Amino acid sequence: MGHFEMGQTALVVNVPAAEPVVGRWRERYDSSAAYGVSAHVTVLYPFLRLERIDAGVRAELGRLFAARRAFDVTFRAAGRFPGVLYLAPEPEGPLRELTEAVAARWPEAPPYGGRHPDVVPHLTVADGAEPGVLAAMEADLAARLPFTAQAGGVTLVAFDGTSWRAEEFFPLGDGDYGVPGSLSAVLADVAAERVAQDAMWGVQDLADGTGPERTAAADLARAELEEAARDGAPTWRHVLHEEVMEAFAEADPDLLRAELVQVAAVAVKWAQALGRRGGERAPHEVKRARFKAIVDVHVLFVREGRVLLGRRANTGYADGLWHLPSGHLEEGESAVAGAVREALEEVGVVIGPDDLTFVHAMHRAPDRVGLFFRAERWSGEPYNAEPGKCAALEWHPLDDLPAELVPYPEAALRAILRGEPYAQFGF
Repeated sequence: MGHFEMGQTALVVNVPAAEPVVGRWRERYDSSAAYGVSAHVTVLYPFLRLERIDAGVRAELGRLFAARRAFDVTFRAAGRFPGVLYLAPEPEGPLRELTEAVAARWPEAPPYGGRHPDVVPHLTVADGAEPGVLAAMEADLAARLPFTAQAGGVTLVAFDGTSWRAEEFFPLGDGDYGVPGSLSAVLADVAAERVAQDAMWGVQDLADGTGPERTAAADLARAELEEAARDGAPTWRHVLHEEVMEAFAEADPDLLRAELVQVAAVAVKWAQALGRRGGERAPHEVKRARFKAIVDVHVLFVREGRVLLGRRANTGYADGLWHLPSGHLEEGESAVAGAVREALEEVGVVIGPDDLTFVHAMHRAPDRVGLFFRAERWSGEPYNAEPGKCAALEWHPLDDLPAELVPYPEAALRAILRGEPYAQFGF
């Protein structure tokens, strides 16, 4: 999706799970992001003109997509078209089938106007960026992959002359995804809670604590449910209580597992019923592990309005881009000591701890904290002390920073120039 006209439409599978991975790159280098297009895989662009999409076309789209089941898609690696960096979905077959089905029904709207004989499903990250920038982005993405998302439906979007806006969402598969009481949404919350539990408590292997001595309690719970049913007033509490007590009375591991699956299924069904009652579903709250940050330190060498930057090379992260002298804080090391060490290791100068002034802190999603120090004085002339990791060392004007600068130190430098002591990046 590139140059747009008012009234153009497209069919896309939105991938919100990709935003934490690609969002900051798309914002800078994907031409469609400036027009309100979120991370997505295109099913068909351009589709019919908006004025042609009447109630009949919408109904037919709904039937076409409902006939195909929702599916999971995993993004494990990046790929390239000429001048384009993208994430490759796996499996791509179901996405191809969506495109082929729409194109077969509306042959007057071939994918990409018929310009490409083979339409490859992809999630665009950047288009038109310099090769060095694309390589740096690819290295950054490799450290953040894989991730998995559910393709639960297709969204019809239209260009209003300024931005792309959603016109209608067409669910796939069982018709359940993305609607009140969605099984997929509840299961996603359950999965998130399980991840949070492991993060908080680790993988636990406790005794079951169940057995036949609780049979009487299970019988009582069953009797209470049967009585409520006879009175025409059974509740979810009655049903879940019976299932839980039956599990508590079971000692055989295989039978206990079967009972626990029934307990989980009833709890999920109850959560779905809550979702169908209307109103906003309460945000899922999870127990979170205590935050542990990875801390890195950065040193600003400034001389006559210019800042010292090194071009990264052979590191696997942001190679080809400019960066401040920097590095991870080592165990047991103070931030000032780390800055002194990095300055010596990377640019060969000696700085006294008292010659550093703290100027900025940046919290980078999800777990990085960068501390920035300005060197007031130093001994020796800076030079490239790590040629295996740095291709060049140059002074750049603070008011004209290079385009090929790692995004987060660029943001930090601009914040420092504005006198801001703290910033967030990637949230």
